[in-house]
Amino acid sequence: MQITVAKHSGFCFGVKEAVSVAENYAKNGAYCLGKIIHNDEVVRRLEDLGLRTVRELDEVENGSVVIIRSHGVGKAVYEKMSNKKLNVVDTTCPFVKKIHRLVEEHEKSGCRIVIIGKRNHPEVIGIGGWCNENAQVIESVEELDELLSDLSSDEKVCFVAQTTFSRKKYDEIVKKIPISRLKTVEIFDTICYTTTERQIEAMDLASVNDKVLVVGSKNSSNTTKLFETCKAIQPDTYHIERTTDLKNIVFNPCDRIAIVAGASTPEELIVEVKGYMSENFEDVSKEFKDYLDESFVQYKDGMRIKGTVIHANEDGIKVNIGGKKDGFIKKDEVSVDGEYNPADYPEGTAIEAIIINKSDADSGCVLLSKKKVDKIKEGDKIVETVRGGDVFELDGIRAIKGGLLGHLGTYSVFVPASQIRERGTYVKELKNYENKKLRLSAIEIDDEKREIVASQRKVLEAERKEKEDMFWENVRPNVIVSGVVKRAANFGAFVSVDGIDCLAHIGDLSWTRIKSVDEVLEIGKTYDFLVLSADREKGRVSLGYKQLQNHPFVAAMEKHPIGSVVKGKVTSVMPFGAFVEIERGIEGLVHVSEAAHNFVKNINEVVKVGDEVEVKVLAYDEPNKRVTLSMKACQEAPAPVEKPEKPHDEASGEPKAEKKTQRKPKTEKQAEDHSEWSENTSNNPLADLLKGLDIK
Repeated sequence: MQITVAKHSGFCFGVKEAVSVAENYAKNGAYCLGKIIHNDEVVRRLEDLGLRTVRELDEVENGSVVIIRSHGVGKAVYEKMSNKKLNVVDTTCPFVKKIHRLVEEHEKSGCRIVIIGKRNHPEVIGIGGWCNENAQVIESVEELDELLSDLSSDEKVCFVAQTTFSRKKYDEIVKKIPISRLKTVEIFDTICYTTTERQIEAMDLASVNDKVLVVGSKNSSNTTKLFETCKAIQPDTYHIERTTDLKNIVFNPCDRIAIVAGASTPEELIVEVKGYMSENFEDVSKEFKDYLDESFVQYKDGMRIKGTVIHANEDGIKVNIGGKKDGFIKKDEVSVDGEYNPADYPEGTAIEAIIINKSDADSGCVLLSKKKVDKIKEGDKIVETVRGGDVFELDGIRAIKGGLLGHLGTYSVFVPASQIRERGTYVKELKNYENKKLRLSAIEIDDEKREIVASQRKVLEAERKEKEDMFWENVRPNVIVSGVVKRAANFGAFVSVDGIDCLAHIGDLSWTRIKSVDEVLEIGKTYDFLVLSADREKGRVSLGYKQLQNHPFVAAMEKHPIGSVVKGKVTSVMPFGAFVEIERGIEGLVHVSEAAHNFVKNINEVVKVGDEVEVKVLAYDEPNKRVTLSMKACQEAPAPVEKPEKPHDEASGEPKAEKKTQRKPKTEKQAEDHSEWSENTSNNPLADLLKGLDIK
C-alpha cells in the first residue's frame, strides 16, 4: 500500500496565526467574534481553554478582549468595537485585508462591486462591509448572466474573489465577463496562492491515486472545495472529519492512497489519520512509515492523543506519546472518581488522554489528563440514552446570543433562550445561567455535526404536569393538606400546596369575625388546612383553617365549666336581660331574674353596656351555642327580715287574732282590669321569657 501526503496540508499561515493568538488569549477569557476557524474540534478545544465564541458584539462585555478571526469583518464592526471600548486583537488574513482596501477604494470611485464567492461565507460578508453593503455576490456562470442583464454599458465594475474560492469555478466565471461591452472592468484575482497550490496539488494526486482522503471539517469552505475538486477526478474520494470515518472505507492491500487536507484542518487530525493508516495496514509502504517517524509531533493544550504506558507508580503514569517528550498523568488526573491503583496500568497498556500542559518544567514531560477523556466518553454514552428522551444534566454552560452553550462528550449542546424556562417566561439575563447545572431533554441531535439542541422547558413542564396530576389526585374535599401562606388579600390568603396556589377565604380562617388575614396567619409560615372544595377544570381549590380549630364555644365550655365564675363585659341590654361576653365572640345571657337578689323591674338600673361584671355559668346549650349566666349567684344574699311578734291576749296568753279589713266588693270591670299575676298564668310575660332557659 502506497500512501502519499500532500505537501500543502493543514493550517495556512493566516489560520495558524489566528489559532496561536486565540490560544494565548483564551486563558484570560477573551472573546472571538465567530468561530476562529471552520473546525469544531479546534473551536471546542479553545473553548475548553477559556475562549468565548460569540455571534454578535452585543454579547461582549465593554472593555473586554475580542479577537477578529482570519476571515475579517466589515468596517462598521470596527466602529462598534471602538464605541464599546474593546481591546481588539485583529488576526484578519493579510490577503483578505487587501480585498477590503480594493473594494473600499473602487466603491468610492463609483464602481459597482462584484464578489465572486459564497454569499453566506463570513469572509464575503466582511468584504461587503467595506463597500457600504452595496456589493453583489455571484458564485456561478448563471448568476453572472443575471448580473450582466442588469448592467448598462456605461457602468464601471470591479470584480474580486473570495480567497478560498474554487480556482476552476473562478476561471469559468472570469472567461464569461464581456470586457468589451462594459465601459470599465477591473478584475482582481484575489484567490489565495496557497488555495491555488492546494487545489492544483490535490488534482494531481487525485489523477494518479486509487483513493483520496480529504481531511477536514465539512463546515470548511476550502476543504469542501478540495473534496469536490478531487471527487470530480477520482470517484473514490472520501471526506474525513474524524478517524472513525475511515472504518467505513474498504481499503485494498495494493491501493495507492493520497491524503490531502484543508487550510483549517488541525495538524493533530492529520497525524491521527496517518497513524490510523499505519497501525491498521501492515503492508503500508516503508517510505510512509519513515515519513511518520520523521514527522514533527506538535503538542498543544487541549489536544487529544493516544499513547502506551511506560510505567506507573504512586505519583502517576508515564506515557509514550510518540514524540520527543513523554507524557505524564498525575494520579489525580487518572480517573473521574478519583481512584487510582498503579497495578491497573501495566507497561504497554494503551491509553488516551488530553494535553493540559505541553511543557511542564518540573517533570520535563507533557502533562496529560485521562479523566477528561473519560468524561468525554461518558458524555458520548449519555448521548445514546438521550436519544430515547431521557433527562440529562449539563454543567459548565456559558451564555451566547440566543441561548446557552455547553458540551456533552464530543457533542455541543445548545439551549435556545425560549427553551430555558416554562412557556410564557422570558429569560432576560442569560448570564445568570452560566456555570449552573441544567436538567435537559434533547429536541434534535445532529450526529454529523455533533450538535444537540436541548430544552429545559420540556423537563420543567413535564415535571409540572406530573406534579399537578398527583396534586389533583390527592387533594380532595375533607382531606387535610399542608401549605405555605404566600400572600394575603382583603378576601383571604393564597396558600401554596405542593407548589400550586389555593385560596383560604377570610371567612374560613377564624370562627370569630376578623378584619385581616394577619390576625390569624403569618406570611411564609406553614399550616395545616382542610380542603373544602377542589375543581381541576377551573383550577380552583378552597381551603379552610378554622375547620381544624376548636370552636370558641367548645373552648369556652372547657375553660369555664358549669358553676365557675368569670368576669365579662356587658355587650348589650335587652328588656329581658343583659348579654355578657365571657370570651372573644362568646356571649351568655343574664336573665333579668338573675341580675340581683331583689326584684329588678328595669335591668338598666343594674347594668349598662360596657360594664365589667362577675357572672356564674349556670348552663350550656351546645347545639344552639347558648350560655346561661347569673350575676346574683355571685352576690351575697341579703339577710332575712324578722317578722314582729303578734300581740298576746293578756287573759289567755294566746296571740291576738288579726283584724280583718272589710273590703268592698270589686266591680266586674275592676276584676277584669286588675286580675292577680300568677306564675301559671298563660299570659304571664316573664314566663314567656323564661321558656327554653335551663335555670337552676
